[in-house]
Amino acid sequence: MRGGLFAGGLLDGEFVGRACPLAERRLATELAFGCLRRRGTLDRVIEACAGRRMEAVSAGLRDILRLGAYQLLFLDRVPAYAAVSESVELARRHGPRGSEAFVNAVLREVQRRGRAALAAAAGGTPAARIAAVHSHPPWLVERWIGRWGERETEALCAANNETPRVTVRANALRCDRDGLVARLAGEGVAAAPNPGHRLAADIGDLPGPIGDLAAFREGLFQVQDVAGMRVVDLLGARPGERVADLCAGPGGKATGIAESMGDGGEVVCVERSPGKADAIRRSAARLGLRSVKVTVGDALRAAAIVGPGTADRAVVDAPCSNTGVLRRRPEARWRLGQADIARLADRQAALLVAAAAVVRPGGTVLYSTCSIEPEENEEVVRRFLLEKEAFGLEGEMLFLPHRDGCDGGYAALLVSRA
Repeated sequence: MRGGLFAGGLLDGEFVGRACPLAERRLATELAFGCLRRRGTLDRVIEACAGRRMEAVSAGLRDILRLGAYQLLFLDRVPAYAAVSESVELARRHGPRGSEAFVNAVLREVQRRGRAALAAAAGGTPAARIAAVHSHPPWLVERWIGRWGERETEALCAANNETPRVTVRANALRCDRDGLVARLAGEGVAAAPNPGHRLAADIGDLPGPIGDLAAFREGLFQVQDVAGMRVVDLLGARPGERVADLCAGPGGKATGIAESMGDGGEVVCVERSPGKADAIRRSAARLGLRSVKVTVGDALRAAAIVGPGTADRAVVDAPCSNTGVLRRRPEARWRLGQADIARLADRQAALLVAAAAVVRPGGTVLYSTCSIEPEENEEVVRRFLLEKEAFGLEGEMLFLPHRDGCDGGYAALLVSRA
């Protein structure tokens, strides 16, 4: 992640203003995400073929080697000679003097015995094997095995390396799902109902950027995973209510809440990133939603921004480790450390307390994350309930990609009984 953006956002920024054919965009996306997803496995193979640790190779050459090795080991559509020659050319242009010979030698070795090195990497303990084969940090695999066992952990790690579908939510104020699917078909886009939610449809290969579709520009749908739609359902907002959405960017849940209320009521969004706040405003305008109001500010000061006890419901979609969405944000697995989970949990607990301060007596608070770690989910909620005895747990959900066919994450609905 750089500048608050994940790989997807950074890649989209590179495409802006460039006359890049669709096939090349798709290949660039596959290479970028593939190298991130398979980084652990690629590094093991490269080290075996280079005879040295990756730490001994400059950062730029590491990435060039990963690009070449990924094409050799995981892509069929790029000829081996092209993968090697293009990587050598990158080293010549961007690496230190003589690096092209090193890259050529290593990738030729990957071409000759990379499959054997890949098989050799699968030895060792169950955690080491899964980490090597499915390219996850060993410490993360070990904690998942402790919770779910070897078989389920391997299924989860395999799911994290799949390319996720593009799922969209039909804007119920303008069309139903069947109408959306038909409209997309009229634009040459294959779409099919997703059984996970009544408003969800999966989109197949796109002829270009999704923002170029007339159905998108006319506000007929919003990109959102099924898990996000089900979290909005759990909130259960009703027309005429006032809902405070804290940490609201980029606005998928906020706009879904407004649509579920028939755009009748008020959704007060608090987002500290001006860029994300603008994204919420643009989405709300495109979807035709007048009930969405956006304020740039820190959610920890929600009571001062929204007003204490003035909301019927509050939502905290808390910043988290992203361990439930590693298939969409593959780089998260490499930048996350064990100590980060405890650090994140402290902020999440503070955000939940801040949300509780804005709801009226009898109101509800929805807490959600894109994490599947108990320290960020159930334990944060239990901690909150011990501190705020007026609240009770109404319901909770845990999503796992390999079980539920959607993004991983957690949600809990808390009701004030005061």
